[in-house]
Amino acid sequence: MVPKVLITRVVEGEAIRQDCGAQSSFLSCDLHHDLAVVLNSPWDVCFEPSSELLYIAMAGQHQIWVHDTRDGVTKSFSGDGFERNLNGPSPLSTSFSQPSGLTLSRDLQEIYIADSESSSIRALELRTGGSKLLAGGDPFFPENLFKFGDQDGIGSEALLQHPLGISCGQDGLIYIADSYNHKIKRLDPFKRQVVTLVGTGNAGFKDGPGRSAQLSEPSGIVQVGTGKFLVADTNNSLIRCLDLNGKEPILQTLELKGVQPPSSKPTSLKRLRRRSSVDTRTIAVQSISSKEGNLKLKISVPQGYHFSKEARSKFEVDVEPEDALVIEPLEGFLSQEGYASLSFKRALVSGAKARVICKVYFCKEDEVCLYQSVTFEVPFESVTEGPNAEASLSTTVKPRSSSGSLQPAFAS
Repeated sequence: MVPKVLITRVVEGEAIRQDCGAQSSFLSCDLHHDLAVVLNSPWDVCFEPSSELLYIAMAGQHQIWVHDTRDGVTKSFSGDGFERNLNGPSPLSTSFSQPSGLTLSRDLQEIYIADSESSSIRALELRTGGSKLLAGGDPFFPENLFKFGDQDGIGSEALLQHPLGISCGQDGLIYIADSYNHKIKRLDPFKRQVVTLVGTGNAGFKDGPGRSAQLSEPSGIVQVGTGKFLVADTNNSLIRCLDLNGKEPILQTLELKGVQPPSSKPTSLKRLRRRSSVDTRTIAVQSISSKEGNLKLKISVPQGYHFSKEARSKFEVDVEPEDALVIEPLEGFLSQEGYASLSFKRALVSGAKARVICKVYFCKEDEVCLYQSVTFEVPFESVTEGPNAEASLSTTVKPRSSSGSLQPAFAS
C-alpha cells in the first residue's frame, strides 16, 4: 500500500491541503474541496455530462485537471507537468504546453485540446488519460515548441500558431481559433486535414467572404446553430458571426445593443502569463532599487556546444504588478552568442518583481540538440535615489546525466 502524506502549502497567499502519495508528482495529489484550491492559470473548461466531470485546461501547470461535481474533489488528470508536446498512452507519458482550449468529441470519448505553446491540436482519451497528435506541432521532438506557421495540410504538415480557441461542431469536425495567424480553421479529426475558413493571415477588421475577411487574434469560438458560429475577436474587441451555410464562409460582426463601443485606442491582446514548468531552473538575482536601468541577459553554453540555428533561443518577461514598471522588450530572441539587452523604468515607487523566462536550445556537432528552461527572478525594492542600474542576468546551461531533467530536443 502506498503511504499518503498530508501537505499544506501556500500558493499566491492561499493554503492548499493535499493528500499525496509517495511520488512527488502532482498526479498523485487530490485537492480537497473543503479547503481553498488555487489553480494555476486555468484557461478553459468543458463538462462531460454522463459522468458529471468538469475538465480544466491548467495552462500554467501544463496539465489537464478534472473536477468531480458529485463529490467536489479536484485532481490532475493528464500530463506530467513538463512543458513539451509529448503524446503517450497514459497520463504520465503525456506532456502539454499551455493547453488553452478544450472541447468534447461528439461521442464523449475524447477531449480535443488547443495546446497553444506547441501550436498543435491534441486528442485526449478520457478512458486512459493518454493523448495523440491530430494536427500541427513537431511529432518527433517533444521539446521543439518552435514548429509553427500558417499552412493548411494533413497532420503535422499543417502549421498553426498559438491556437487558443476550439469547438467540436455538430458535424463532428473541429473548429479552431488560430489566434496568432488571425484565422479560423477547420480540422477533420479522422482525416487529420486542416483547411482555412476565414482570414487573410494579417491582423485587421473586415467583414465579408472568408478568405478576404479579417480578424485580429481570435481566441474563442462556439457553435450557435446549424453551420453558424460566434467568434471572440479579441484584439478587435468584437464578437463576429461565421456562417458556413452558403457556397463560401461569410464573416459578419454581431451587433451588441446597449453596449458601449470599444475605444479607438489601439490595444493588444493580454497574452497568457508564463508559468515555470517543473523542469525549469530558477535563478534569484540581487534586488534592484534604481528607478531605471538595463538588464543584461547572457546565456553561455559549454565548450564544444553552440546555440541552435533552427530553433532560436528566446526570452519572455512577466512583471508583477503589471503597472509597477515597464520593461522593453517583453519578449525576443537571444543572439547567436546568447545575449539580449532589456531596459526598465519604474512606474511606481513601491516594490515589484520581474521574471525573465528563457527557452534555450543548444547543440553539439553531429549530436542531438538539448533544451533547458531557465527563469531569472528579479526583485525590485522601493525606489531610492541613485544612478541607473546595470543588472547582469547570466548563467551557463549544461548537459545533464540521463537522470536529470534536461531533455533531447531534436537532431542537430
